Amino acid sequence: MKFIAPISTALGLALALGTATSASAAEMLPANLANDRLAKALGAKVINAAKKEGKLVWYGGSTLRKFMKRTKAKDRFMKRFGVKIEQVIGKNAAIYQRIKTEAAVGRPVGDVFVGNEQYANRMIVDKIAESWLPPVTELDNLLPWVKVNVMGDNQFFPIHVSAQSLMVNTDVVGPKEYPKSYWDIVNNPGRWKGKLAIRDPRAASGGAWMMMAIKHHPKLGLDYIKKLAALKPSLISGGSKRLRNVIAKKQFELGFSGRGEFINDMPKGTPVEYVVPKEGFQWTRSGVVRLKNTSHPNASKVLLTWFLQLDNLQGWNDTAGRAVPHPKIKAKIPQMSVTAYPAMPPIPAKNFNNPNPFFKEMEQIFGLR
Repeated sequence: MKFIAPISTALGLALALGTATSASAAEMLPANLANDRLAKALGAKVINAAKKEGKLVWYGGSTLRKFMKRTKAKDRFMKRFGVKIEQVIGKNAAIYQRIKTEAAVGRPVGDVFVGNEQYANRMIVDKIAESWLPPVTELDNLLPWVKVNVMGDNQFFPIHVSAQSLMVNTDVVGPKEYPKSYWDIVNNPGRWKGKLAIRDPRAASGGAWMMMAIKHHPKLGLDYIKKLAALKPSLISGGSKRLRNVIAKKQFELGFSGRGEFINDMPKGTPVEYVVPKEGFQWTRSGVVRLKNTSHPNASKVLLTWFLQLDNLQGWNDTAGRAVPHPKIKAKIPQMSVTAYPAMPPIPAKNFNNPNPFFKEMEQIFGLR
């Protein structure tokens, strides 16, 4: 005799099959990502949840804007993972205040921040930064010196450094006069007094980080800074391009806190050279932070893992005007190669978090602003 299941039983079987099918689908990668290395490393749960979230908001500065535009990052990411990137561009200080306000009112908008270590450290102290270690990235292959003394536990991931050292005008400074040590400058006051410019060390927008690195350098220190101040250098406010310009115009022969990549913005034959003495170049890190309690936590995991791949790091290096400290990254601009010169020891993270005491110390040495 043929058995006919009751309607309730048949319905239960159908629902069970449907639930099993749905569960299986949720545990499987989308067909287009079935063999994708990053998708497999992240897992179907994260990938499918990210696709469901549909987008993420990435906060950053002009460096991010250049990268997004010149590498077509939005299109590449969307095509690969089905997730839209919305970028919000601004100065690091303003972006930090925005993120902090969003967190304070319980309405975070941004999912990821990329910018200077100074503000990343503040986010860690403010408990705004999320701790998570992305799989299969190039983080382990970064140059060793850039990874030491990073604040936080898997909360801040360095991606590039801003390297600063000296600039000279080659029309009036011969190769034999290039300082081989920073001490060559202060030990020869007759040569350099009145011919020296430094970016203003009394504020973050000037040359503070270079002087802070010199203060913490075991072979330089505060004594060196005081002897440098005794040469009565002219203090140049603003960025490295302003320092470069006064050197190029022969207003000064030697400048502190110069950045090598800016030389290449000038016409060929401009008499400016980037010089790194034996104590090394000063550097500050910039990197990526995932933010807490956001609306797109899985999409931000996918972004962070994707961004920290070699092709994107090379694109960042090429478009951002900063150096990615990775031995396989090819320097588009020779002066940006951080593998070709020695690096100073890193500035302690706590000094980035609260630089005001240092600014006051510099005012005592160089005068009030």
